[in-house]
Amino acid sequence: MARPRIDRHILTAHAAVVSLAILIACVTSSCNSQSFQQSSGPSMPALPPVPPQAPPPPMNVARLLNGNWMATYPGGPLRVAIGLDPMLRGRNYVATMIDGNKTLPAGQVVWRGTVDQNVPGIVRAKQICADNGLPLARQVPVRIVVSDASHFREELVNPGDCHGFPVNYTRIGPAPTSPVKD
Repeated sequence: MARPRIDRHILTAHAAVVSLAILIACVTSSCNSQSFQQSSGPSMPALPPVPPQAPPPPMNVARLLNGNWMATYPGGPLRVAIGLDPMLRGRNYVATMIDGNKTLPAGQVVWRGTVDQNVPGIVRAKQICADNGLPLARQVPVRIVVSDASHFREELVNPGDCHGFPVNYTRIGPAPTSPVKD
């Protein structure tokens, strides 16, 4: 009797199918293992906490003087307009009389000052003193002490340089919440 002949191509195809099945079984079982499962913990380390930021420094109220004011100069109260000096950089104020009195006419600059960079709420200024009339007027040093955005007081640095001081200012209208840009 003759031996049955086994086709090699069939055996090779059968071996390939079995090998493929084993490979699929291995991959499937590997994907189901613990190492391929999503962990409950974070995959990236947590960022360190951000240190608390210091609050910004408080607004220097001496930077809020722009606007219209009522001042207690002799013969007053008198209206005064305060603005920034367009010829100088920085916070340089010019105070101009809107109403005049017997010694200072309307439109007269009454003081010029600069915000003190070291002391909040202070403006260093030069005030016109016209005790003996405008032709004999002189400049005297004054200190502007700002209590809030709607009130300040003008004091002589050297008491007795001029009469009628201190002068109190009260804002006409609402106070600004931020300074006009320099």
